[in-house]
Amino acid sequence: MKQKDRPAQDPIRQEDLGRIVLFMGGVRSGTTVFRRMLASHPRVRDRGEIFNSNNPQGFFKYFREQIAQNPDLAFPEHHGKVFLGYVASLVPKDKDGIALLDIKYEHLNLIHDAWQLPFTNPPMLRLIKRTGLKVVHLRRQHFFSVLSNLVAVQTGRYHKPADDSAKLPEKRPVSVERALVLSSMKKRKRAADTVDGGFDDAQRLSIDYEGVFDEAGDFQPAVCERLAEFLGVDNQFERQPALKKVIDEPLSAVITNYEEIRDLETAAL
Repeated sequence: MKQKDRPAQDPIRQEDLGRIVLFMGGVRSGTTVFRRMLASHPRVRDRGEIFNSNNPQGFFKYFREQIAQNPDLAFPEHHGKVFLGYVASLVPKDKDGIALLDIKYEHLNLIHDAWQLPFTNPPMLRLIKRTGLKVVHLRRQHFFSVLSNLVAVQTGRYHKPADDSAKLPEKRPVSVERALVLSSMKKRKRAADTVDGGFDDAQRLSIDYEGVFDEAGDFQPAVCERLAEFLGVDNQFERQPALKKVIDEPLSAVITNYEEIRDLETAAL
């Protein structure tokens, strides 16, 4: 799409489109370790989870600043313009830098449209599709990602540095509710399918977490090659993960009622 043909509200310059990469996935789906691998590239600048309120570079701090200057921007008909303006503000100052923006499934509805019908695709995805920004989508088997999140919420054990520099809360077994696991799996599948269906292969690269690591626990060379080709950069990614698995034992050792839910691993969603 030529610059003159793009909608007037799009503040992202045509020459900057290739310098912004949106990284999407679910909470506890391996997104942090994968994002850190992406950010190990000398050209990539990690902007973190952009809808995390604790992120100093996050969207909500930018939104607050914009509203302070013009309170009318709080109205939903302006959210798309503000969001794209925020994305444009994250483009690195160095001419070869690429901004990496992490967006979780759980945050896809945080950009609003004044005339959005309920139960339709999030306006954020429509904005991203229209602008042509590249999307890297990390998918993970829903059973394991849901359980990983439920265990982390109950234990406080989230990320474990590969060098063991951070002390985590003590391990302890937990119980999970079967109905909650199943409903969460269905919601994650719906979100993953929405992301995959929202973009064509030229705009989106989907990668399955289950095929990311080799036998030594490093990132697969083929995965790094696919990423480099998609992003248009040399393959200079660090293959050794910066984080270890927090759950490195069988789920039956972590979840006290595992026998009640184990069949959900292969459940049709």
